[in-house]
Amino acid sequence: MLFINNATPDAREQRCLSTMPLQTLASGVVKSQYLSGYKITNHNHNKKNKNKTDMINTFGLTNLRNAEHYKFISSVCAIFEKYGVEHETIAMLLEQMATYVADAEAAMTFEMQNEKVREKNELCIYRDKLHSKLFNYLKSILYDEFDERFDNAQTIMKIVKDMGNPARMPENVESVMLTTLGTKLEPFAEQIDAIGAKRLVDDLMNANKRFIEIERQTRETAAQLKAAKPTSIGELRKKADPIYRALTGIINGYVNIPDNKDTWKNIIDEMNVLVAKYDHLLATRKRRK
Repeated sequence: MLFINNATPDAREQRCLSTMPLQTLASGVVKSQYLSGYKITNHNHNKKNKNKTDMINTFGLTNLRNAEHYKFISSVCAIFEKYGVEHETIAMLLEQMATYVADAEAAMTFEMQNEKVREKNELCIYRDKLHSKLFNYLKSILYDEFDERFDNAQTIMKIVKDMGNPARMPENVESVMLTTLGTKLEPFAEQIDAIGAKRLVDDLMNANKRFIEIERQTRETAAQLKAAKPTSIGELRKKADPIYRALTGIINGYVNIPDNKDTWKNIIDEMNVLVAKYDHLLATRKRRK
């Protein structure tokens, strides 16, 4: 069991923490009048806090996709469940996060039961992969300026790069972007064929057209889906993010913990490994242009 800073707050302090607004907890600042028995410090969540070993690091939580967000919060709950936490407010926040995990799982399970939604999700990933393959194929040609395909590849690459990275775009924006890309590439059909990229371009455009068609079909049944599903994953996320920030805000407010220091350090270390994993995922996605 985990005891924080060799002290257990009295009933008054516990009530203060339990009723403290999530915005206050999530800010990463816990005032001394709420925790008179603890050694604390004011840690604002900013880039300066990254890569510290005595606190949970920050990352772009809101930039995670729905499935990634669900898996991340699930993993957070698992870490705290593994070690156990004897703190009323932290336990309350973990209980709320566990509720989010259950609700999010139900929401995503319902969505995946719909065959068209499943196909749409698969097509979204597939067209991202095709775009990445096209980009990397052009890039491989441009490594050798003496390659006879160099000039044509350079022309096509400029068009592709100017349109941006679809993996960083919302699905509907990506659909428009890829449609526009196809239109811009049409006058260069001979150059595309000459460098051996015709199949990649055709597959990408066909995948995008299929995605748009599936998207249209799912919109037609949106009202039925909404009636059957009480809360969307997006609405659930809006409630979960402040809870997570509140949790890390409290934890990062405690320093110099003499008792059970190894247990506390293990929690922070495992959390930072988890954060680093998803931070790397986001960085990789952002880096590819």
